Amino acid sequence: MRVIVTFSGGKDSLAALLWTREHITKNFTTVFCDTGWEHPLTYEYIHRIADKLHLDLVTLKSKKYDGMIDLARQKHRCPSARARYCTEELKTKPMTDYILDVVQDNTLIIQGIRAAESSARAKMKTQCTYFKYYFEPYGYDKNGKPKKYSYRGKDVRVFRSHYADDLLRPVFDWSAQQVIDYILAAGLEPNPLYKMGYKRVGCWPCVMANQRDILNIARQAPERIDEIGNLETELGYSFFGKDKIPARAIHSGNKYPNIHDVVRYVEWQNATGSLFDDDTATSCMSYYGLCE
Repeated sequence: MRVIVTFSGGKDSLAALLWTREHITKNFTTVFCDTGWEHPLTYEYIHRIADKLHLDLVTLKSKKYDGMIDLARQKHRCPSARARYCTEELKTKPMTDYILDVVQDNTLIIQGIRAAESSARAKMKTQCTYFKYYFEPYGYDKNGKPKKYSYRGKDVRVFRSHYADDLLRPVFDWSAQQVIDYILAAGLEPNPLYKMGYKRVGCWPCVMANQRDILNIARQAPERIDEIGNLETELGYSFFGKDKIPARAIHSGNKYPNIHDVVRYVEWQNATGSLFDDDTATSCMSYYGLCE
């Protein structure tokens, strides 16, 4: 059986990785799905952890899109809270391709998902199967028709007829503090972005980013804000949705706030919050747990 641990560079996936080494095996493959939109320190951190722990690290990228910017350009818009195709295109599909085309074996996939991250994740199970939502609905459309995943559906069914696709979430019931304590007890440090004030590690920023993370980027890397502003101008589309800030705070005259509207608002608000409080509003809802 092949054991695969998904690792984003975030604290939860690192804790799951360490748990796997302690309780299951040290002979596993670590998979990082690269969106091309991570913080430079995250890339450095992932490779530093891989070197320190002698991990078999595999980096996956989309075969269709050259990262987040190319994805937005080809879609002629940025992802949004309601259309989070970024995770599907840049993480889920590359992972599915890897399992179907490369692994081709009984598989145990380890995810660093915690129930406390969001109400949607709290409904997930500690153990299930990776391709679960190809065979049962993950929701229903407005007409009551069940919705299932379909990407490479025929190949998934062939894989399932030969191999297991077990999934385990070992830190599912842990608190954020338990995660940090476990990492420190192993003699490691979490991603340095946490010490820099970021609540979440992943896309920099995610379309679901909270106010404090946006504030950190504006203060620490204003060139990133300018990059987003240039992309908005090029696409004629806002990076964040209209509900990101109150309508009265939109000074650009548009229905949707541009990045500078958002930064102006969060600077005025002077976003606050405890570093490791569980944050339900900004957690990526990916079933596949590839973001944190």
